[in-house]
Amino acid sequence: MSNEKSTKVWKTVASFQTFSEADEKRKELAKTYAMVKVRRLSSGFKVKAWNPPEPKKDTEESNVSLKKGENNKRKRKKQKAKSNLFNADL
Repeated sequence: MSNEKSTKVWKTVASFQTFSEADEKRKELAKTYAMVKVRRLSSGFKVKAWNPPEPKKDTEESNVSLKKGENNKRKRKKQKAKSNLFNADL
């Protein structure tokens, strides 16, 4: 696992005037989200939810490790093939 620290991005689901309404919504959302919280505001209460991010899928191309200079060999090989095609036409 990498040492990168990822912050949680909370999604605001709903706002309520009383805590009891917000708590009911929190209990309902707790079944589908990993974490749900109720935040107190000066104007009432806000219900926020969070799910962990999906792991990133690596592509095959990014998994290929090249040795030093191998990419340059590929470039030269492509250029040589192109020049051979050009010379064959003449």
